[in-house]
Amino acid sequence: MHPIAEKILSDIIGWIGALLFFVSYLLLIIKTWKATSVAFHVCNILGGFFVGLSALYDRSYPSAIINIIWGLIAVYGLYTDKLKQILP
Repeated sequence: MHPIAEKILSDIIGWIGALLFFVSYLLLIIKTWKATSVAFHVCNILGGFFVGLSALYDRSYPSAIINIIWGLIAVYGLYTDKLKQILP
């Protein structure tokens, strides 16, 4: 892939991730979603990984690390919330 196309793709992925963060937080604040909803967790998982990947491409390692950790925390949150539904 051409380097310019790679950069554009990386930026698009980053913007999609940022939009997912924004939408998930907005819908949480206006009480459309709960912090335990699957949609909230999935948006945070994807947002964290998308922004993290974009930051890795730009070699912005602190941002990449914190966003990937954010995504992993969301995976843990989804897992524990689903586990609570399965186990009484």
